[in-house]
Amino acid sequence: MTKITQNIRQILSTFDPIYLDEMDNVKLMDRQDTKFVTHIKELPKILEQLPDSYYNLEVKNCRLNTYESLYYDTENLESYLKHHNERSNRYKIRYRQYVESAVSFFEVKFKSNKGRTIKERIRKDDIELSLGEDAVYLLNLVTPLDPNLLKPSLWVYFQRITLVDKCLEERATIDVNLRFMDNETGIELLLDDLVIVEVKQRRFDRSSKIVQTLHKAGIHPFKMSKYCLGIMSCHKDIKRNRFKKKLIKIAKITNNELYRLMAVA
Repeated sequence: MTKITQNIRQILSTFDPIYLDEMDNVKLMDRQDTKFVTHIKELPKILEQLPDSYYNLEVKNCRLNTYESLYYDTENLESYLKHHNERSNRYKIRYRQYVESAVSFFEVKFKSNKGRTIKERIRKDDIELSLGEDAVYLLNLVTPLDPNLLKPSLWVYFQRITLVDKCLEERATIDVNLRFMDNETGIELLLDDLVIVEVKQRRFDRSSKIVQTLHKAGIHPFKMSKYCLGIMSCHKDIKRNRFKKKLIKIAKITNNELYRLMAVA
């Protein structure tokens, strides 16, 4: 365990806990998401300002929970390209496992042209390397996508801190220790200096304590999905011209030469 991770765990212990069975009222399956990025060394200073305003999700005595996701896409990575080309009304398809709770879901995320995120999901026993009948049924029910064209594309691994405001109106997730792996080639990339914060609200509210805390630290909204970042990390020749400014910022935050080179290529 690094010194920063140890410090983060100590700070999280000062938050009042909230448990999975208490979170039904704050699922926010239809919501507005706002992302922020920063370096992990900034995270302790941010967390120290939040215990009075937020609960911290605790699962089996763990406050920093492990997630594994397997995304599905077409052969030509249509989901990635739609995001890159700024198409509205787009979908992300994935299996996700919550490791500590041993719970898995097949999930369909829809980003509407009004900037809202709507998520549909079904419970699964595990992450699956092919789409089962129930997954195909959900895809046919809520998307125009052809399940026959979808295949596993990218694994995303990370640890997550989940905060819930004390009015049960807002969730904030803080993702650390990111690792990407291409399902086909096995190419991997570890990005453990980057922190991705995502504030999930019914409507974006700047008075949110975590939004204000990030703003005061000079950290402002930053649109970038983990899936798109992972695809670019594992596919060096993928189209990415519209993401170059974002790659420059990530390179600056992490001092990672790979992203600096991708931004200028």
